[in-house]
Amino acid sequence: MPLRFEVLGPLRVTRDGEPVAVGGPKQQRLLAVLLLRHNQVLTADWLVDALWDGRPPASADVTLRTYVAGLRRALEPDRRARSSGELLRNHPGGYRLRVPPEAIDFVRFTDLVRRAAATGDPATAERLYTDALALWRGDLVDVVAVRPDVARLVEARLAAEEGRFAAAVATGRDVVPELRRFVTAHPGREHARAQLMLALYRTGRQADALAAYTEGRRVLADEYGVEPGAELRDLHRRILDHDVPAPAAPGHGLVGRPGELSELHDLLTTALRTGRVAAIVGEAGIGKTSLARAVDGRATAAGVPVVWGRCPDLGQAPPFWLWTQVVRALVALPQAGDAARTPALAGFADGPPAESGVDRAARFRTYQAVADLVRAVAAPAGLVVVLDDLHAADLDSLLLLRYLASTVHTGRTLVLLTLRPYEHDADLVATLADLARAPGFRQLRPAGLDADAVAELVRGRTGTEPAPHLVTGLVERTGGNPFFITELLASPDPAGGEPPPSVRDTVRVRLNALDGTTRDCLDLLCVAGRDLDLRVLAQASGAAVADLLAHPHAAHLVVGAGPGVVRFRHPLLAQAAYADLAPPRRAALHARLADAGADVLTPAELAHHYGQAVGLGHGDDHLRWTLRAAEDATRRLAYEDALAHLDRAAALLAGHPARELDVHLRRTALLQITVGIGSDAVDRAAARARALLPHVDTDPRPALWTLGELACNRAEFAIAADLARQLTAGEGLIPAAGHYLLGVVGYFTGRLAAADADLSTAVARLRDVDPRQLVGQAGRTPTLSPYDFRALVRSLRGDGAAARADLAAALDLAERADDPYGRANAALFTAWLALQEHDVELGRAAARRCRETGERQGMRHFVTTGDFVAEWAAVRGGDAGRLAAMRAAGDAIYRLGLRSTRTITTAAMADAYLVAGRHAEAERLADEGLALAEAGGERVLAAELHRVRGTARGDAAELAAAAELATAQGAHLLSARAAAGAGAGVEMDLHTDSTADR
Repeated sequence: MPLRFEVLGPLRVTRDGEPVAVGGPKQQRLLAVLLLRHNQVLTADWLVDALWDGRPPASADVTLRTYVAGLRRALEPDRRARSSGELLRNHPGGYRLRVPPEAIDFVRFTDLVRRAAATGDPATAERLYTDALALWRGDLVDVVAVRPDVARLVEARLAAEEGRFAAAVATGRDVVPELRRFVTAHPGREHARAQLMLALYRTGRQADALAAYTEGRRVLADEYGVEPGAELRDLHRRILDHDVPAPAAPGHGLVGRPGELSELHDLLTTALRTGRVAAIVGEAGIGKTSLARAVDGRATAAGVPVVWGRCPDLGQAPPFWLWTQVVRALVALPQAGDAARTPALAGFADGPPAESGVDRAARFRTYQAVADLVRAVAAPAGLVVVLDDLHAADLDSLLLLRYLASTVHTGRTLVLLTLRPYEHDADLVATLADLARAPGFRQLRPAGLDADAVAELVRGRTGTEPAPHLVTGLVERTGGNPFFITELLASPDPAGGEPPPSVRDTVRVRLNALDGTTRDCLDLLCVAGRDLDLRVLAQASGAAVADLLAHPHAAHLVVGAGPGVVRFRHPLLAQAAYADLAPPRRAALHARLADAGADVLTPAELAHHYGQAVGLGHGDDHLRWTLRAAEDATRRLAYEDALAHLDRAAALLAGHPARELDVHLRRTALLQITVGIGSDAVDRAAARARALLPHVDTDPRPALWTLGELACNRAEFAIAADLARQLTAGEGLIPAAGHYLLGVVGYFTGRLAAADADLSTAVARLRDVDPRQLVGQAGRTPTLSPYDFRALVRSLRGDGAAARADLAAALDLAERADDPYGRANAALFTAWLALQEHDVELGRAAARRCRETGERQGMRHFVTTGDFVAEWAAVRGGDAGRLAAMRAAGDAIYRLGLRSTRTITTAAMADAYLVAGRHAEAERLADEGLALAEAGGERVLAAELHRVRGTARGDAAELAAAAELATAQGAHLLSARAAAGAGAGVEMDLHTDSTADR
């Protein structure tokens, strides 16, 4: 038998059952400390402080080595002379006790407690808790340095005592005397008092149970100044109402999941200190929701609120359907307080869509409002948010989840997800990849039940011992899937038939047993694909549905999902029923449901249902509700959902150029928000708009504006200028946009004086435009940034103060218009300004703001630009090791399809290589940038590229040409830089010549 170590009481070490002498008190203290921190490297200095409680003698180091040698002789008497042995190992500066965890009693104690908490059987739990507590033999070692470790173990012992009492009470055993003694010794432990009240009530002593509550309330008030928690208050009310449940019958717990339950319970405990996200991934029916319910029960018993959001697995879910359920549940809780009353949550309330404009700010205010609401509700006692069937969630719900996951660690919330295997779904893959970066993220993948667990499940469902062949057949047919097993056990022949497609057969049998009217109701319900209001079902079926759904066969398939709302018991049932419908009947049912639900169903649902009934003459209805769904999704900030509807609308509008053009212009604006300025998706949408433009007789200027913006992003400056000139006549927003585009073209092509004039005209025109009108255009027209571009122009012209004033004015306009995109743009253009002016500190700060804004608001272009400027600032600040990272970050900016600004980033990188002393690479980059400038006409920093090349070559003529070009462009910032470089170059040449003469 190997060595065994016991620290749950006076230190004891045994080998083969015989005690091992490990030295005097100080040497025993050393071993106890090493055991409590086993398999960790502990420094000699820390051990000295621990042994002498921070007051070591002068000879402590030598004495410590003596104690270590003594322990080695005691623990490994057969080790070779002068060897450190295998257990107590030397490490640089310290020691490590290397022992198997199971050799230490407190590790075995912790494992037994975890298994007891995980089992679904109270009798088993009581036995495991009893075994765990039997390992305790007295008080632990008292060493100041490890008092936190000891305190955790003492608390775990008390929690195990409570767990043992709870398990005994759950089985119906009378443990009142023991419980009384425990509660008397620990009067502030509310869970133990609750078990005492429950045990007293179940033995017919209601008055004593109420008295125990009163005594606990007095103790909590007198000694802690608090009221009893939710668990005690709820039990007190139930005892008064005689509403206390009977002890649970054995065999009906969640079976076969001890490991998963243990891990989830540990996660819950951790999350109540520091928030966590966890995902339970598995096939349909594997028990994901049952595990979530177990966490729900554990949290509820501890007084922690739990809210659920469930996603429909068929049909079209409204935007943010998951979060609508969660938010409505949270705002109803008293803990929500002021966080429930923010207008940013209005999109989750019932009611018709208000206006259809896109507000860039509102989307992210809503994200933050939900995060604040979750944090507020969690603050007092923690919170569990369960998002069930995440695989069927709409994309906007996934985006909100990704945002919340980045903040959940700041509160006390466990966000628990259930979903099916998602590897085939790119959106889910991206979502889970993001979640995996959240602190402490866990993913559980429960497997099928083994034969023992299946036998236990059958016993619990049937009350009889299953025959071996039945257990074997169920395991083989279902792979241990608990839902399939449960369904098959309700069928006439659970051991026969086909494997899991037999679930459909079971559903079909039950559906065929219904009368025609009831079957019609269930067909409509499966077509709905999610929870359905009974009013809609009654209207569509023309029947008294409440009575019909009480039919025994229907009741097995259908459950209530809230007041006046029903759904199939499991999504697989709905899918099986839907698959059994003939296509013509499906189409007719979809049309009936849409006609009946026009005032109740969402625009997205109506569009979906009419879309499935196009063959029955509902094409116009489908188009009308698809456009309405896009408007509704836009209002709710669900931009991806809006784009999906607009894509469908565009396909339906082929042959109607004016209406299709409007759709593509809206798509272009929304795509710039979601996938980035200059992306290929934006390019394709705008190209289609350009093709439609000659075929419409409406005002073409909004389209010309959009196409002009696209041409600038593609570095097609002549096209952009031609389109801009067609917009400048008149007053208002569009003429301002025309001058703005001309100014942008002037900047990129190096005509700085003209750019300054056009941008100043745009600024003057914008002063006459209500800032709220600018916000109202968000998502419909491109963004106007005349102050930002003028800042870049004035910086190059040598007026840095005016440039910074323009950036401040841009930020002020964004604040007045409450435009987060404008605020983000101010940070972005500050970053570009830092590149122009070689201002490293400004670049670092602007890069940080760009990345934070882009990550928070889902704008990838800001993230990639921030990454590049951060790497440039690192290199320009002296870290040449970041050169490769800077090049990679520069390339990333253009992966989305942006064509302009290439020469600007290339000039910045070339200069950074020059500063780092890498002249050959600097010259190559300058050559590359000048070739780009010549090919595309983006000549704004051509003088800077000539300067870098001239400096890298030591070419005075090149430097002179750089200064001449910069002067011609009016770029005084660059001409001064080139002139300074030329002076340095002359001095270098003179020095070189004089050296050669010598």
